[in-house]
Amino acid sequence: MPWPRWISLLVLIFNFVLVLTFWIRLDGHSGIWLADVRWDWIPSLGIRFHLAMDGLSLPLVVLTFFLGIASVVCSWHEIQERAGFFHFNLLFILAGITGVFVSVDFFLFYFFWEIMLVPCTF
Repeated sequence: MPWPRWISLLVLIFNFVLVLTFWIRLDGHSGIWLADVRWDWIPSLGIRFHLAMDGLSLPLVVLTFFLGIASVVCSWHEIQERAGFFHFNLLFILAGITGVFVSVDFFLFYFFWEIMLVPCTF
C-alpha cells in the first residue's frame, strides 16, 4: 500500500481521538467557550485570529474527523492513481472545514471557507 494512505489515516485517527478525549474531559463545562484562542492578526483592520469551540462546534468537529476516517477507508482500494494528491487534498479540505467550524472572526471564517474550496476544485 502506498504510504500517503497510512499517513492520512493515522493523522485523522489521532485528531479524532484527540477531539473525543477533549469532549469526554470537558463534560459538564459551564463556560461560554470550551476552548478559546485569540491573537491579533491584522489589528489596523480589527481582524483577529480567534478560534473557539463551543457545544455546537465540538460535535461537528468530531463528525468531520469521523467522516474523514471513513472517506480514507472507503477510498483505500478505489484511488489507484495519484493517491498522494488525493489524500493531500482530503486533509486540506478537512483542515478548512475544521477551521470553518471553530472560527469566530468573520474574516477568518471566510479565509477557512476559501481554503476549503481550493482543493475541492481538484
